[in-house]
Amino acid sequence: MNGIKRYLLRITFALAIVTAVSTSCSDNFESSIPYVYVNLSINMVNYNDLTVPGNAVLLSGGYAGIIVLYNGVQYFAYDAACPYEASQSCTISVEGGIGTCSCCGSQFNLWDGGYVMSGSADEPLLQYQATASENRLYITN
Repeated sequence: MNGIKRYLLRITFALAIVTAVSTSCSDNFESSIPYVYVNLSINMVNYNDLTVPGNAVLLSGGYAGIIVLYNGVQYFAYDAACPYEASQSCTISVEGGIGTCSCCGSQFNLWDGGYVMSGSADEPLLQYQATASENRLYITN
């Protein structure tokens, strides 16, 4: 009887772990930035600035434009709209891998995730998927 209790205890423990992990890894974050379909493909030959880590370019697309930054390892793409203002007129300017909102002054770390560093914003920049393949960069949502 003791073996059955241990077996049931192990199963219960394993189910508890699986439940905790599956609910904590949810990717259902909803940004305050309105959804706009994004499916861009750019030729990297035309964007030499993106071969230097820390350089950023602003592309047309998304809700208020798309900021693309290369950190030396991978590319990041963010909507240029500030999530605090959620307006097409309050955009993010970039200097040294730090994005700053033109309206509220919030600052964001563009090197890895667009997270808030300071200011009124309480959510990160809306991030798009950026995938490099050969001489092309694909940006999608």
